[in-house]
Amino acid sequence: MSEVTDPAGGMNLVTKSAGVLHAIAEAGELTVGELAERTGEPASSLYRLLATLHAIGWVEDGSRRGKTRLGLDLVRLGAKLESQLDLRELARPELERLHASTGQTAFLCIRRDLRAVCIDRIDGLDVQIHNLRLGESMPLGQGAAPRAILAFESDELIERYLSELPEDEFFGPVAGDADELRRRLQETAAAGVAVAHSDWGQGIGGVGAPIFNHSGAVVGALSISGQTHRVFHSGYDPVEVVLSAAAAVSRALGASLQQGADFPAKVGSDS
Repeated sequence: MSEVTDPAGGMNLVTKSAGVLHAIAEAGELTVGELAERTGEPASSLYRLLATLHAIGWVEDGSRRGKTRLGLDLVRLGAKLESQLDLRELARPELERLHASTGQTAFLCIRRDLRAVCIDRIDGLDVQIHNLRLGESMPLGQGAAPRAILAFESDELIERYLSELPEDEFFGPVAGDADELRRRLQETAAAGVAVAHSDWGQGIGGVGAPIFNHSGAVVGALSISGQTHRVFHSGYDPVEVVLSAAAAVSRALGASLQQGADFPAKVGSDS
């Protein structure tokens, strides 16, 4: 049985490997020279390290001679990890913090076609006025969490929704027309948060923020909702607390958020 004589050296190798893999992941493909510039490691060490990573399938030859990209085995590992990440489980601590810090009903919603489905909620002060129970859904254009999701969806899905403007026998028609909703969605995408007033009924307000995965795709939204005066005039900043909670869940899912940012720019956005 072999002995480990230099554990620090082993950890150093792991750290170097992680740095190389992160650099390749960010760039897509890199030459050894480009890797040396990005990691600060000498080319001779990188050649040996890449040979090892290549042997275990974590990197492979790129599309051009001399280029290296992530290997299929590593991609499969990432996909397996992603499949194990349960959004409800990851978001629950932030949902609890939202409820505790605001006293309002806190929701976690995901998209199913043109509707937002509630997959978790914690009842707040005005629970009697909230009818979106676990498993129930509402149109994507209504309410803070649904609109936070729709604003960061693809342009194709947004236009599909705007062309149909699906009504709901319980929640009623979408307030305003397609142009008005498009303006609201643009504002939400720019601010990273949806603010709703009376979408569910007179005097009911809410704030919702999107949740993103590692690829920058929107996968759901967190929100708080209650009587308008309680949501917006209770001594806390509802936008700040909801944005912060959603950003924490996004980071747990591997989303890459810029320093000081709570949400990424919308995919395909010029801003």
